[in-house]
Order: sequence, then C-alpha cells, then structure tokens
Amino acid sequence: MNWFTSDHHFNHENIRGYCNRPFSSTEEMNEAMISRWNSCVLDSDTVYHIGDMFLGRPENAIEIVKRLKGHKILIAGNHDRSSKTMLECGFDEVYKKMDFTFKNGKRALLRHKPLPESLLISYDFQIHGHAHSGEVVNGKRLNVCVDLWGFQPISEDEICDIKFQPQSLDLIEISNDGNLIQITATIRKEDMDGFADHLSEYTRKLSYTQDS
Repeated sequence: MNWFTSDHHFNHENIRGYCNRPFSSTEEMNEAMISRWNSCVLDSDTVYHIGDMFLGRPENAIEIVKRLKGHKILIAGNHDRSSKTMLECGFDEVYKKMDFTFKNGKRALLRHKPLPESLLISYDFQIHGHAHSGEVVNGKRLNVCVDLWGFQPISEDEICDIKFQPQSLDLIEISNDGNLIQITATIRKEDMDGFADHLSEYTRKLSYTQDS
C-alpha cells in the first residue's frame, strides 16, 4: 500500500501553539504521531512524505525516522535539510518533486507547496502540504498535512475515491522575448509561496540555458 502525509514537524516545540495541536508536550506529540503512523503503515508499505518532517538537529530525528514503518520517500519541504542530510536521517529516497500515477490511472504532482491550477494542466491533481489549516480538497489540490488528517497518513485507496473539481480561478502567463520576460498572474494568496518557487526554478533554468 502507498501512503501520503506531510508536515509532522517532529521536535518542533512551538508548532503545538501555532497549530493548536492537542498535546501537552513535544514528547507527547512525537509519540502520538509515531504511533498513529505505525497503526496503519506496514513495513512492506511505501510512505510519501510531502515535506517538513522535523525541526531541530538532524541527529535528534534519526531515532524517530528509524521507528517509523515503511519505505520512506521524502518530497522536501521548506524546513527540510539537504538531500544528503535527510538520507542520513533515515529516508530511503529524497526528491524536490515527483510525478505519481495512481492505480486508477490519475496522474498527480507531489510537491510541498500548493501551486496555482494554471501550473497543473499536465496533472489530474496535486498532493501537497505546507498549509496547516484550510480545506483538505481545493480544486485540483489535496492537502495531506497531518493537522487535517488526525495526525496519520492517508492511503492511496482513500485518495482514489476523492472527486476533484477544477476551479480554474487563476491565470498565469509567462513569455520570454530576448532580454524581456513578461509575467501576468492572477492567483490565490495561499498559492503565492508555490508560485514564487516556480518562478525561481524558471529563472534558474533560463540562466542555465543562456550560460550554456
């Protein structure tokens, strides 16, 4: 079975207050999330973690990752360290983003921050985290943050049953004409972080093309 989750923020003291998490201490929060992960995930399963696994010193995360069942694949979030560090912490694979095809044939983008729908044309939907509150399903986006799912992963079967309704509320146009780049964008405020990352990647790719 494949499972999807994000934003555990293990060892993050202040996240309990920021997100109203119902735990009296960081230790209680850590233990509860480990228990809920292992209550549904088998050693033979694969878990796709869509970013922000923990805060603090990497060595403090090694024991936690070791206790979590399954083959663990990280889609790095804004709080995650380098791929090398996250592999050393116990993840089996680490990526910035990933394409995933579900058993029902639907194609999803796995990426930490939600993107405007205009950037998801090639996909049936996006699985993301980053937002600790709000709607679970918003247009073509599915938020798997633990704060919205009882602090446990969601299965591939559950996701296959979700009906996504594209909203097409945003508009993004980027054109490159010589030394001039024209960007026109009308997007939701909550998609700004993801859009900023997309522009950063676009800029790096453009610079690399020009340099080569």
